[in-house]
Amino acid sequence: MFKSLRTSTKLFLLCGVFVGALFVATYGLVAEKRIAIEFVRRELVGVQHLEALRGVYASILTQKLGASTVEGARPTDEGALAAPTPPDSASWLDTAELEGSLADAVGKLGSDAGDGEKHALIVGALSAARNLAARIGDDSNLALDPDLDSYYVQDIVATKMPTLLSQIGELQSQLQTPFAVGLSPDSLAVRSLILDGMIRSTLEGIERDLRASYRGGDGAHLKQALGAGIDSMVSAGDAYLQTVKASLAGGNNTAALDRSYAAAVDSAINAWTVSQIELKRLLNLRLSKLLSKLRNSLLLNGLLAALSLAFALITQRHIVRPLQKLERLADEVGQTKDYTLRTDYESGDEIGRLAVAFNAMLAELAAAREREVADTARTAAMQAELARIARITTMGEMAASIAHEINQPLAAIVNNANATLRWLSHQPPNVERARSVIKGIADDGARASEVIGSIRSMLEKSSQERAPLDVNDLIREVMTLARGDLRHHGVTVRTELADDLPRLPAVRIQLQQVLLNLTMNAVESMGSIADRPPVLCVRSQRTQSCGILISVEDTGAGIDQGDLDQIFEPFFSTKPEGMGMGLSICRSIVEAHGGRITALRGSPWGSVFQITLPDDELG
Repeated sequence: MFKSLRTSTKLFLLCGVFVGALFVATYGLVAEKRIAIEFVRRELVGVQHLEALRGVYASILTQKLGASTVEGARPTDEGALAAPTPPDSASWLDTAELEGSLADAVGKLGSDAGDGEKHALIVGALSAARNLAARIGDDSNLALDPDLDSYYVQDIVATKMPTLLSQIGELQSQLQTPFAVGLSPDSLAVRSLILDGMIRSTLEGIERDLRASYRGGDGAHLKQALGAGIDSMVSAGDAYLQTVKASLAGGNNTAALDRSYAAAVDSAINAWTVSQIELKRLLNLRLSKLLSKLRNSLLLNGLLAALSLAFALITQRHIVRPLQKLERLADEVGQTKDYTLRTDYESGDEIGRLAVAFNAMLAELAAAREREVADTARTAAMQAELARIARITTMGEMAASIAHEINQPLAAIVNNANATLRWLSHQPPNVERARSVIKGIADDGARASEVIGSIRSMLEKSSQERAPLDVNDLIREVMTLARGDLRHHGVTVRTELADDLPRLPAVRIQLQQVLLNLTMNAVESMGSIADRPPVLCVRSQRTQSCGILISVEDTGAGIDQGDLDQIFEPFFSTKPEGMGMGLSICRSIVEAHGGRITALRGSPWGSVFQITLPDDELG
């Protein structure tokens, strides 16, 4: 069906397939980029929530835990959680329940309560804030993003800083209300040492994350923006822990403890603020890059689509139109028999050379017509013309022989090439199957070359190099080559191969041509039979009189008795479209091997071809 389509239709289909594949690739690219963009936008929403949570932490940590007030702390109310977020962020972060719990805990801090209850409320509020920070980190992907440029800053912002502030607040609350919560001096010292170790571990973790963040693509800027703030926080935290240690050792200096606590909280809040700003900058930078890459990819794909359409139009103009002109000219010449007509198409490509050859052919036909008319009056000229016609006939016979013999490998090459295109057009392309079919194309091309060499050798009456050949292997090889046609026509193959055959010195490609020709003739003869199953039987055996005997038998229409004597003659064919060269070439090959080929009528139907090779050819 595809072969029957016009060239313009084939080009249109090819262009459509290319544009369709480009569209599918573009759609996949957009979908992939969109996932990455939504991933970053979710992280930005998480940063906005953490910015609001930062103010809540400041409010909790200044609930009379120390004598001084942390500068810039937000009021302690539920409004501290109201930060501007994208309209669809509610569907991204499942934090409503935790935000309500934190708002309740923060609201209770403003009520009058005893020291023991106050400590429990502060610890509860810090725990609620830490749980909310963890949920924000999980739901917004801040705790999951593996990108090196922002991973460590995200860990500081979403995990380490909330943990540090919660630990500092719990330690200060414990120190301010030790007796109210029922702690003995020894228990207070133990719990303070535990919190001291946890705070130091958290500070060390923040320092490690900070150093690791310098290895990213924006490390120099991060070092300049975060280094001083983190170092100041670490120093203030260490000073606070030293003051706590001194207080536990007996230096009851509440004012110094409050000042160091306020400084530690203040530096931590400031470091958290700067880290959030830098994280937001990194995420916005990544988002900008993703959007830029998406735009560039869409632009490039659009440009490729435009170029493919332009190329299709150019191809249509330089291929389809010239071919249409040649077709119209051929039709006009065929109808008018006016061989003076010419095409005016000029080009250096194959179509241009075809146009030149077409004009030359018309010129030759016109000259032949003139010579034919002029030479009818002169016997000498007639003899010369007859000699020329004889030479042309000889060349035609040679061309027919070559065309007939290489038609089968060329047909196999075309079929394999079409199969390769189908495998490569799959999504994704089946490269392994395509590679296997391309190997078959290479083998068929080599076989066509060997066929041409074989025919040329026969025409030159020169010998080709022979090698020991297993006839049974040759038969199996030919059945494999013809397997596609046999399956297509529903032919059942039966082989009866003798095991005691010696190896035969022969030209493999030539005997392969003979068996393949006989096989394809048998398939064609059984194509029109409907009253019996098509069966092909191939036998090999050894006889005392003729060495090796190979038989090819079918259940087709058979051969008329009157055609048996001339079926091996050149240009004799029982098929309307046949050239009559196949069996003639088969006989030449078999006789070149010292053998003989005969044709018989089958019993009760079909035909039998027998190839014999004499004893003196056996090795």
